[in-house]
Amino acid sequence: MEIDGIPAHPLVIHAAVVLVPLAALAVLAFVVPRWRAAARWPALVLTLLATAAVQLATLTGEDLEETRGPDSPLIHEHAEWGERLQVLMYVLAVLVVVAFVVLPVVHRATGRDRPGRVAAVLGKPLVVLLPLLAVGAIVVVVVTGDLGAQSVWGG
Repeated sequence: MEIDGIPAHPLVIHAAVVLVPLAALAVLAFVVPRWRAAARWPALVLTLLATAAVQLATLTGEDLEETRGPDSPLIHEHAEWGERLQVLMYVLAVLVVVAFVVLPVVHRATGRDRPGRVAAVLGKPLVVLLPLLAVGAIVVVVVTGDLGAQSVWGG
């Protein structure tokens, strides 16, 4: 896949490189009760956009690899890390969607208003898992990008 004669992959990856850390930061803000209301929608939208960008980067990367072939072990390793990022973003996106529904219910529950059973059970694990996945996404996107840059520009 090309855009005006340029392979799409180097153009598309910039969306992933920007959106994944932004989504991760929004998710980190979302798990903080004080910032939850303000970060709820940005966390959801940015995570879904970042997941789509990573999916598109993976597809264009696979297309580029098919047309040009794997030139080096670095490209192969870059592709493996890209697939890890893809899986990580899918998991993060699913958990953010669940948290989008569940966490506001837990946060609003005060006094006699008790959260539903599902909200009470999922609230604490989500508050623990989401920051871990968000930080993991930042690490994996940096490693993936670094390997891709090394494969193109030399290391």
